[in-house]
Amino acid sequence: EILRKKSHGVPLGTALLRSRMVWVYTTLLVVPTAFAFLFTGGKTELSKEELMKTPTWQRMKHGKLAYADKEDRALRESKINEVLFDTKGDMRHEWARKREQAQSPKS
Repeated sequence: EILRKKSHGVPLGTALLRSRMVWVYTTLLVVPTAFAFLFTGGKTELSKEELMKTPTWQRMKHGKLAYADKEDRALRESKINEVLFDTKGDMRHEWARKREQAQSPKS
């Protein structure tokens, strides 16, 4: 009933279907999804065995993407923490140091 109601001489349903935004969003959302689904042959996930055959899993297994052993990981983490968190100087601005020196009691 509502879709057959004419607005400015064109049925509302026809006006909605002719809308450019409908076609733009249909193209943006439906078409890539359909192509991806067809490309994978309808499969949306890999089994564990198929995943273990992929090149990414093989590189990860041999330590290219992950740490080879726990000692190596601990060493790398300690180096990163030293660079990021262990400061070797005073992080305050010069004006803050001068203010602190002026406020400290002189002996």
